[in-house]
Amino acid sequence: MWTSLEEWGTMTENWKKENFGSIDAPAIAKIAEKYAKIVKRIEGAIEMNPIQQKLRHLVEQFEAAMPIVMALRNPNLKEMHWADIREMIN
Repeated sequence: MWTSLEEWGTMTENWKKENFGSIDAPAIAKIAEKYAKIVKRIEGAIEMNPIQQKLRHLVEQFEAAMPIVMALRNPNLKEMHWADIREMIN
């Protein structure tokens, strides 16, 4: 559990530093799914504790943002789409 929390923290920090254009969103989503399964296994194995709660919160928070990342990394987005996106977010 502690190892998973440490690994998750390291990976997410590295992803945040990575150039958005080079992010492999499907691979990241797969890793997030793996950690969500780890959280579920921990929940079934031991009583709730602060480390488990923190890991669960971080993974769930990250997974909630993944649909946006997946959409923005869609290879079919053209310059006109990016212009619209830039205009929306100013």
